[in-house]
Amino acid sequence: MTRESFEFEAEPAQIRLVRSWVRERLAAGDVPAEVAADVVLITGELATNAVRHAAGPLRALLIRADASVWVGVEDAGGSAWFDPVLPEAAPAGTGLTLVAACSDRRGLFHRRDGGKTVWAEIPLAS
Repeated sequence: MTRESFEFEAEPAQIRLVRSWVRERLAAGDVPAEVAADVVLITGELATNAVRHAAGPLRALLIRADASVWVGVEDAGGSAWFDPVLPEAAPAGTGLTLVAACSDRRGLFHRRDGGKTVWAEIPLAS
């Protein structure tokens, strides 16, 4: 299992950097291209929501396990902008709908320091 992280500012221009960082990390491993595309998409959506709704600084997380890739975005606080139970309640075409469609599991951790981590798990094989 490998775990990496990338800190970024809560600025819209930073989302492109987050996607590039994830793409580069996945290219270094043997993650199938279709899985890597989903992981990049999900990370970009989580980062976008964090930039729009959360407090910075922000951190993207990437964990490569034997059977899946786990991605997340940590923030320092703010509102709960992600509903892991009912993502389908989000309006069609929103980032949360994409996250739900491309991941097997997703959720939200509230940390003791007042921040949170929103995450998604993507299987390596269908």
